Amino acid sequence: MEAKAIKGELTKFIKSSMGSKNPRFNGWYAGITNNEKRRKGEHSLKNGKIVHWKCINAGTMIKANEVESYFSAKGTQNMPQPQGAKITSKWVYIFKLAKKPQGMNGLAGPLDRKTVYEYVFDE
Repeated sequence: MEAKAIKGELTKFIKSSMGSKNPRFNGWYAGITNNEKRRKGEHSLKNGKIVHWKCINAGTMIKANEVESYFSAKGTQNMPQPQGAKITSKWVYIFKLAKKPQGMNGLAGPLDRKTVYEYVFDE
């Protein structure tokens, strides 16, 4: 599969997952791997349950890198490896990052009082 076709397929996946013709890419992560099942498991442990995941065999590491770079330029997150990619890393994947906790379990940390009323009014 050509890199252009992979970019199109992954973009279509993001649009359908988001229900938008112009989705934001900054809530997504793109990467390459030589073992898609292992990598999905690693991301699941780090980021929580992955709901929207798509992985495509690009055929070569060069094509996989091209697709990953394309999505990185669009705003997806990724984690470049200091040693570089392995030559066997021909799978390119993308997934929706889990939402960060909001409200009382967000920036202030977990709610540690009996009720919200007690928390707000310090009673």
